[in-house]
Amino acid sequence: MANSELSKLKILYIYEYFLKEINAFDDNSGVTIAELTGYLENELNYTFERKSIYSDISKINEYVGKRHKIKGGDAWIYLDGKKYKKSQLEDEITLDEARLIVDAINTTSFTDTSICDKIRENYPAYFGTVSRSRELYSRNGKIAQKSIGWLNTIRSAIDERHALKVTYGYKLGRDVVEKSDKIVSPLVLDWANNNYYLIAIDHNEVKDNTNEALRKAMRRYRLDKVSNCVYTDDKEKYKAFSSAGAQKKMVDEFLGNSLSAYSSDTKIRLRIMLTGESLKKVLQAYNAIVDKIGPALRINDSQLSSGKLGLEFDVANVPTLYTALFEIVTFEGVSLRIDNTDVKEKFRDYIDKLAKQCS
Repeated sequence: MANSELSKLKILYIYEYFLKEINAFDDNSGVTIAELTGYLENELNYTFERKSIYSDISKINEYVGKRHKIKGGDAWIYLDGKKYKKSQLEDEITLDEARLIVDAINTTSFTDTSICDKIRENYPAYFGTVSRSRELYSRNGKIAQKSIGWLNTIRSAIDERHALKVTYGYKLGRDVVEKSDKIVSPLVLDWANNNYYLIAIDHNEVKDNTNEALRKAMRRYRLDKVSNCVYTDDKEKYKAFSSAGAQKKMVDEFLGNSLSAYSSDTKIRLRIMLTGESLKKVLQAYNAIVDKIGPALRINDSQLSSGKLGLEFDVANVPTLYTALFEIVTFEGVSLRIDNTDVKEKFRDYIDKLAKQCS
């Protein structure tokens, strides 16, 4: 009876071994029948006959073949010479994708890097013994569990269309100060500038329940400036757009009119000319500004060989636009010409104000 029970476990151990330990994207990843027998003996303290293992592999292949689509072959587990290897599944995470996921987690300040250890433990076939030296350098610390809880609360409130009370303020060191409570209807979560943001309708700003009024009441809240986030009672009704299509349109416009967490009702057409002492310098300035405000709508590179590059943007007229423009001025050997009169005058006011403060 014991052997019968172990035989039932054996097929699960074989399936898990190929799932975790064998890499379909590495030609050198495989296992001999002797190695597999030794593994099972070590795990279950019993020596199984080889033919029973062959039978289990056949059953596993039958199961996987019914559940998944297999790339480049009929069997998930196949014999290549003396080693059993694994075929790639169409819905399987690739080796490159797995490494990208770990890179993203390692370099995102809002994410606990211990998640990477769980991925390595559960999918060791993707990560060799030297994998850590190939990963991007980790630049984040431990994320507070309460922040993860708020994310889950927000996600649930979005699904259930329930209003939230958010205590929101300003960052001072690690503390949130000048806090106030806001009743909001959560719409979506956004990720920008290495932070999570909640896009929501501020109930205090709603004039009526038309789509246009709700659009004007949309606000963006950075989660590291939140000190509490809870469901409201049922008396506070969720503010909803007339349809899912209308909400998507309004959210898309809101995010499209945003620049570094600021948003405006409309975009403006901005034309600038970059002139550099060399082609390299003007390209450096160009890359800096598109990194800040997004891709150019039009590029005039007819004079690029002379160090001149014309750019045209549709962009939100918000404070961080002028931060991006000022960064261009800091590039040595690069000059900036702004064709938009309103932006030019406002930028000049900022420069004059800065000059007075530094005098």
